[in-house]
Amino acid sequence: MVVEGLYFYFLSWVGWIIVTFFFARSQQRFILSALLLLMIIGSNTFIPIVDFQVSISFIVLAITAIILLVNVLKKHFLLHYFSICTVALAYVCFKLFEIYDPVWIIFNRTWMLSIILLYLGLLLFKSKSERYVFLLTGLLMGELLSIFVLHSVFRYSIIGSFEFLDVLSLTASGLSVWVFFETVTVYLDGFIQKRVKEKQG
Repeated sequence: MVVEGLYFYFLSWVGWIIVTFFFARSQQRFILSALLLLMIIGSNTFIPIVDFQVSISFIVLAITAIILLVNVLKKHFLLHYFSICTVALAYVCFKLFEIYDPVWIIFNRTWMLSIILLYLGLLLFKSKSERYVFLLTGLLMGELLSIFVLHSVFRYSIIGSFEFLDVLSLTASGLSVWVFFETVTVYLDGFIQKRVKEKQG
């Protein structure tokens, strides 16, 4: 059995190394590396808010999502809103079904939930920026909704636990791999077409 938080710590450090040492020096690289470090540092620190314990990492992600939404969510607001809600409801439904009918969890629940969310992200959102921002927002909304439900029934009150961070890190990593292969495919297609035109010319 994998210890909770292992996926998050491993993938976060791998992501930080890639961003810090392989990205071109820019403001974006600095922001991404700082964000990853803040998430790692704040993952095990919780702040009491009303009846809930909220991790620093969750707060950092929520602030980041709000800032990014302002820049990305400029048109088709209603369509994007329903798409984000679809991701959030998928997250909530998975957690509730896991509690009340765990038989259908056919393999590791963290991987299973991450694959479902990644599939929804690729299906619902088209551009790279939309996929990252809206998937993050949907996951955050799903975590809040699920904890409100669990709190009312089981008095569970931890928002942004390692369980959530594991799912988030696996989903984001899967999306990054997909984006990488998309980029490589487009580059190779352009390179091949260029070579063909040179030979024809």
